[in-house]
Amino acid sequence: MNKTSERKKFKLKRPERISSEKQKKTILSAFFFLFFLFVLIWGIRTIRTYQVDGLSMNPTFEDGDRLFIAKEKQLVRYELITFFPDEQKKTSYVKRIVGLPGDKIRTEGNALYINEQLAENSALTEGLEAKKLPDGTLKVTITKEVWDALSDLEEIPADSYFVLGDNRSNSTDSRHLGLIKKDQIDGVVIFRYYPFDSIGLVK
Repeated sequence: MNKTSERKKFKLKRPERISSEKQKKTILSAFFFLFFLFVLIWGIRTIRTYQVDGLSMNPTFEDGDRLFIAKEKQLVRYELITFFPDEQKKTSYVKRIVGLPGDKIRTEGNALYINEQLAENSALTEGLEAKKLPDGTLKVTITKEVWDALSDLEEIPADSYFVLGDNRSNSTDSRHLGLIKKDQIDGVVIFRYYPFDSIGLVK
């Protein structure tokens, strides 16, 4: 075989190699595009924005703070959630979970006792209507309507939660609204993105 035929064979192989590299780049680009699209769709479905309106969560949040909330997140004690009250479907509140399904409760007069030690979070034990009792229960003053709804219960039912605002003297929460059902909850607060000097994860 002469040198001319060897060069011809070499020249025939180069386009195949270039074509193969282009195919790899195209497949890789398509993969990254689909991955980006998946992340975008997942984010739209599971992450929402929320703007704080009012002073009921001071000092944790200020009026106008902007938050990210996660829709598919496990609900645990002290978590901050957003929810829609039954009577105000278009108004969303942000509050803190202090009572979970299965927590022992009892009513006495206009007071509700939640038999859980809540002292580990100072924001929950401050305020005019919340007092840490010697036996570790949390005592809050509730409205007559809430008392009527809870007076026959010995524990918080399944898929129900007792929530409070951190600013107890200026908050409409479970003391006035009663227990919050799981299907009323829109999501769990995970991140504050505004104001810029307060950006960060929310606890």
